[in-house]
Amino acid sequence: MRHVPWFTLAAAILFFLSPLGQSILQSAFYSGERLSNSIAQFMLMVVAGIAVALALLEWGIKYYIRRRARSAARG
Repeated sequence: MRHVPWFTLAAAILFFLSPLGQSILQSAFYSGERLSNSIAQFMLMVVAGIAVALALLEWGIKYYIRRRARSAARG
């Protein structure tokens, strides 16, 4: 559980609990109009892609800091 990008995960959860996130989720899956569903599903994919990219960035930064700390400890 040490390698989980906690900051990105918490930010994504907070976004989907916000009114904007709830609106996107409702429009993507519960709207009666097909155009509204398609646009909201695209927006949902964009948000998910951004979250994945941020999670990878956070994981990379953690890895870099951990590796640099190990090399500094060695001398």
